[in-house]
Amino acid sequence: MSYPTSLLEEITRLILDRSLTIVFQPIFDIEQESILGYEALTRLPADSIIRNPDHLFTAADQVGMLSELELHCRQQAINRFAQLKLTGLLFLNVSPCTLSQPDHPKGETLNLLKCAGISPDNVVIEITEQFEANDNHILKQSLEHYRELGFKIAIDDLGTGHSGLKQWSELRPDIVKIDRYFISGCHQNIVKRELLRTIFELGTATGVSIIAEGIELNEEFLLLEKMGMQFAQGFLLSKPEEFPDVKLPDSLSLRQLGPSKLLSDNKTFELEKLIVHVKPVAIDEVCSKVYQIFKTSVKIQSIAVIDENEKPIGVIYRDTLAEIFSSDYGHALYDKKPITNLMDNLPFTADISASIDDVSSLVTDNTHFDLRPEFIVVDKGKYVGVASIRSLLKIMTEQKIQHAQHANPLTMLPGNIIIEQKIIQLLSSKKSFSMAYFDLNHFKPFNDLYGYADGDVVIRLVADVLSKVCSDAFVGHVGGDDFVVLFQHQEPEFACRKVLEVFDQRIISIFKPDHLAEGGYYSTCRKGNKEWFSLISLSCGIIHPNVSIVQSHLDVANLASEAKKMAKKMLVGEVYIQPQSNMDLNRKLRVNGIMN
Repeated sequence: MSYPTSLLEEITRLILDRSLTIVFQPIFDIEQESILGYEALTRLPADSIIRNPDHLFTAADQVGMLSELELHCRQQAINRFAQLKLTGLLFLNVSPCTLSQPDHPKGETLNLLKCAGISPDNVVIEITEQFEANDNHILKQSLEHYRELGFKIAIDDLGTGHSGLKQWSELRPDIVKIDRYFISGCHQNIVKRELLRTIFELGTATGVSIIAEGIELNEEFLLLEKMGMQFAQGFLLSKPEEFPDVKLPDSLSLRQLGPSKLLSDNKTFELEKLIVHVKPVAIDEVCSKVYQIFKTSVKIQSIAVIDENEKPIGVIYRDTLAEIFSSDYGHALYDKKPITNLMDNLPFTADISASIDDVSSLVTDNTHFDLRPEFIVVDKGKYVGVASIRSLLKIMTEQKIQHAQHANPLTMLPGNIIIEQKIIQLLSSKKSFSMAYFDLNHFKPFNDLYGYADGDVVIRLVADVLSKVCSDAFVGHVGGDDFVVLFQHQEPEFACRKVLEVFDQRIISIFKPDHLAEGGYYSTCRKGNKEWFSLISLSCGIIHPNVSIVQSHLDVANLASEAKKMAKKMLVGEVYIQPQSNMDLNRKLRVNGIMN
């Protein structure tokens, strides 16, 4: 059989020149808030004719050099791991087809580890399903040999290869890594959710550690955490780097992952972005001068008329002035007259700090507004510029699309990104608000016993109750069984108590009669044991952030997290309200670096 010479030569060159780079991606222990270890990954030089690492190993298999390439990468990874003095487990990818080759060199990995001063106990051999084993008997013998030397065994990319569950049952791995296909969009796919739930349950039943890899979205992380995920890997947490993270991100709480960067790239609505800075005219300016401004600047459609305090008192439109000055007597009658003789009254003015909802209400609710293409923007009453209705409508449309894209797929309520944008908007405008955090008690045991279909029914029930009772407030779905309500113009306590009352009345229909009669049921806890749990209920914690002190949506999230913990200690039906003094103290602790 002939092989493509260029590929064979390129792979040989990469090995001999040591041109390949090793990067490491951390794997996090969510429960222990620590780093479990690092997966070693290979990166190609920019001048290589091979496109990417996947293509590299496929090409090596084609030209009969997969074993040599893997041994080279393994050596580089071990040396680099030792050089960086990384702690935790070192995950090394190994193809089963190379291990199942009778002539595969034995003892090479152990010798490399001894030279680097790394114990086999700290190394995980990841068996990837990308290449099928030639001889399963030899593969099992090789893995048993590794295991006897102290290595841990992991199955990588579970679900993408030829015999994932069969390998699990036959190879008896210490660790199983779920392929990112099943992680991607799992919060929007009930089939993926059920498969993931089954994998986590199998892990608990067999004593196998499950790693969810390829996590890129907050919603994915939240769902997996609710399912009992302990070990996590993915771009959301940390990307592969030559010098990888050696400690946790500031927090493995979802409120501090991914969205923060997204928000910085996609800021909330700012009316200032729509402003065209057209120079206004004074009340004593003559009409002929204003007419010349329009003739000189063809793009200007309207000009504000301001008084001595820079406050707009009217507006003159191009078409109005053009019509008058095109008549036979227009110039004679108005050339020397003050512009106030021809100006229109202001339909409305929008303050520069107004939200998109405020501005759109001004446009749609103003009965005197004659659909002119522009409106006046002020800052504390003083003229700033003009903004176009067309630009406003474009922004409104884009935000509706964005809301739809980031809505929770189960409830269609605004998701994490929109919630954070709303909080940022309130903080930046210094508008006082209250936030209620709602969370279901004993939701996971209910899910495990009743199934995810009934679990989704409960989630939708919470969303429905919140939307109806808190119809005048902003209701958001953080993810899983967590919801928030932002109150601006009303006291939240009464509404929140009403939510708990209505929920308790409506949830009764979901429970089985015997569970309802006994006030609870036996279900599986996170450790896999059967325990008694009370009927599912809804808890609520309320915070009143001091907008003169709190500056970040992360501060609000920290306060809400504390309120949520306290709310779960309350009796069913009671609402926890965080004292203002506690919130100020939390803020000071955070600023001084004591919290987090």
